Amino acid sequence: MNKILISIDQDFKKSINKKNIRNCIISSINHGALDNYDESVSLSITSNEKLEELNDNFLGKKEPTDVLAFPFNNNWKEGKVTNKNIADYENFKYLGDIFISFPKIKEQAKTHKTGIELELNIILAHGVLHLLGYDHKNKIMKQKMIIKTVEIMKHLKLDHIKAKLSLESRNG
Repeated sequence: MNKILISIDQDFKKSINKKNIRNCIISSINHGALDNYDESVSLSITSNEKLEELNDNFLGKKEPTDVLAFPFNNNWKEGKVTNKNIADYENFKYLGDIFISFPKIKEQAKTHKTGIELELNIILAHGVLHLLGYDHKNKIMKQKMIIKTVEIMKHLKLDHIKAKLSLESRNG
């Protein structure tokens, strides 16, 4: 079973269902990982200020963003483990860390007319997919991420049609 560490800033705890978040992470790993590994993830749902600080420190962008994903290693490429010969791989089955700005989620939920729950799940799935080596550097890769995210929303019994339309209308 996946070990999932979830940290939610006190200001946002009442607005977020931890069980739903955990289900989204598990579903994202199950739908995104084409190789069968039991990976762990750390999630922090926090403020715009924290995401701006991380974005500045790691990407040189002095602005808040909705999600940042920091893979523990670069062994994943589009859901497949690329380096299976790592010594003691079983001892560090850790995908990485995801940071989400809850104020950005609320803002984007209004902008994209998705609602907070769907938006949070879309962005969380997006972060997990990044940890699994997916990216959106070009149209083909972006489309793969959209398809995977929609599959995850469908599995979670969320409005996957609204998610698809919303994702296709976004830049980046």
